[in-house]
Amino acid sequence: MEKLVITQLDDTELQTQFSGFYRDNFLKVKLTLVFMGVDEETAKDISQEAFAKLWSAWTQFETDAARMGFMKVVSKNLWIDRCRKSKYEGMYLSEAAYANSLSSDMLYYKELLEATEKALEPFKDDYRKIYFEIKLNGCSYKEVSERFQINIKTLERHMTKMSKTVRGYLEKYYAHLSLLVVLLNF
Repeated sequence: MEKLVITQLDDTELQTQFSGFYRDNFLKVKLTLVFMGVDEETAKDISQEAFAKLWSAWTQFETDAARMGFMKVVSKNLWIDRCRKSKYEGMYLSEAAYANSLSSDMLYYKELLEATEKALEPFKDDYRKIYFEIKLNGCSYKEVSERFQINIKTLERHMTKMSKTVRGYLEKYYAHLSLLVVLLNF
């Protein structure tokens, strides 16, 4: 069966049809990818790859509208595949860096906790406990308000005040921890 498809694709009439379709639609496919946020060179590469896939399946479609639908799906999927591939490559590289920096991150984390506790010294014990319940343990405001029997709006107001205090303290005395603060959302 493959030989039959290859023989059909060698037909000059099919090649002429494909060339015309390519000429009329290549820019449309490329620009669609660019409007999706793909850089121009990558969009060109993906478009060409999508047309190569269309060429191998050319005889399966009866109309240009069906071919264009195929092109939209294939080009979008090729873009998604590239994104996934680059994500996994980045994850692999970052895993190696992560393994090297894990011990230093733990030291920064301990230092961050100690600095946060210092920053929160002016607040009551209950409010400090509330802050750590929400920020470290990931409890919701509703859970914490019920557990500590405090109005949720009052809780939100105190959390805002404590968060600003912690950020200001860390920026002033622990500037090297400011990136970690952003990442941990303190």
